[in-house]
Amino acid sequence: MLMRRILSCTVAVLLGMPLLAQVDPVVMTVNGYDVTQSEFEYFFEKNNIEAKVTKKAVRQYADLYLNFKLKVQAALDEGLDKSESFLSEYKMCRDMQAEDYVIDYDFLEEVARNSYEQSLIEIGEPGLMHVFVMSATPDANVGRTLDDCFEQMKSVYEKLQAGGSFQDLAKEYSTDNLAASGGEAGWLAANQMPDDIADIILSLEPGQYSEPFVSNRTAFIVMLDARRDLGTYEDNRDDIYDWMKDNGTFDKAKQRRANEYATRLGWTERDDAAVARLDSTLEEVEPDFGNISREYHDGLLVFDISNREIWERVSNHPEELDAYFEAHRKQFNFDKPCFKGMVLFCQKEEDFNELKEILEKQDMSEWVNSILAFNSNGIKVRVLRSSSETDLFRQGQNEYVDKVVFGQGEYKPMNGFPYVNVVGRVLKQPDSISDVAAEVSEEYQKYLENEWIKRLKSKYKYKINKKALKKVK
Repeated sequence: MLMRRILSCTVAVLLGMPLLAQVDPVVMTVNGYDVTQSEFEYFFEKNNIEAKVTKKAVRQYADLYLNFKLKVQAALDEGLDKSESFLSEYKMCRDMQAEDYVIDYDFLEEVARNSYEQSLIEIGEPGLMHVFVMSATPDANVGRTLDDCFEQMKSVYEKLQAGGSFQDLAKEYSTDNLAASGGEAGWLAANQMPDDIADIILSLEPGQYSEPFVSNRTAFIVMLDARRDLGTYEDNRDDIYDWMKDNGTFDKAKQRRANEYATRLGWTERDDAAVARLDSTLEEVEPDFGNISREYHDGLLVFDISNREIWERVSNHPEELDAYFEAHRKQFNFDKPCFKGMVLFCQKEEDFNELKEILEKQDMSEWVNSILAFNSNGIKVRVLRSSSETDLFRQGQNEYVDKVVFGQGEYKPMNGFPYVNVVGRVLKQPDSISDVAAEVSEEYQKYLENEWIKRLKSKYKYKINKKALKKVK
């Protein structure tokens, strides 16, 4: 739709810095806001889909850009930038993009690789083991002793030998916090377990479980499900980065980057204080990020106000669509006749003739129920309907309709239902708005867009500096 195309090709502008404004020509002014040549060039280059920059492309983009900024002003006047939903979504988008500037990713990559290399050394030749555990711990409150626990594990062991499921038995008898997951402890290295338990697991082959044993006043049975090596760094990179987010390494990476800015810009703040200052001034110290931040800010505002002014109005006021259609009927005439109806695939011609006689006496809204009733004692007819809500087929849309109705092309009969025919009628013009609902909706949105822009241009002062626009590179 036109509005969505405008949103996709127009973006926010760079906040002009006082020093830059002295030498940077103003391309346009919108309600007191100056759009400089440098900012216009930045976003024009970003959004210009033509390989070659032409004067015509610049002029067209200037018109789109002006309309976009007018909508931003309207949204600001409505206070949409103060709503909780806007502020939350804008902050999320802004902070996500800011990560590329405020995090020292070289530092993170170094830590991640070092962590991987250290893990390789610590895991060693045995690699990782997928381990299941069930255990029973003494509990004086219920009178359960260590001997009781060991006897319980011996009983469970006998059930395992009789073919019982380790996971099911762990859920039933284990007293630790792994019971709910069937005893699954996950992928572990030997150095992540007590030495005596690690030795027992290392002695097992995949699929084997141990005899009951006692470790640290707890009775255990353990099972080795599978073994694997650690894998490459690339295999583990995402997991390592998730781990670094939890252990404070990302915070350290932010401090390092902020300290670099502080040194370069002469700030006295360091570490967390420098991080806070960088975050609050990033749009100023990094003009490219200023563009990105403003793009999200203004883009979200324009989306919100466009939704209210156009899209919700089209959805919530069908009477307006009806009125627009009636006033512009000739605009929605078909280029070629269309077929409104259904395609029927029958086992024999008599089935079609019998069903057709029934359907021709009914409104189309009743056809589906009648066909279901006709097939109640066995499927004699299959139906093909259009993807449109009104069962409208345009020429070239369906091979069966093209051949049967318009005498064009060929089709392959359906297996088991060789007789093909249609019920319905040919329309030279739409019966009602429902036949061209999508087209009417799109055109009405264009109409609302144009009327809205007219109102905004009457409300706000604006000026395009054609002389400066000619200098756009």
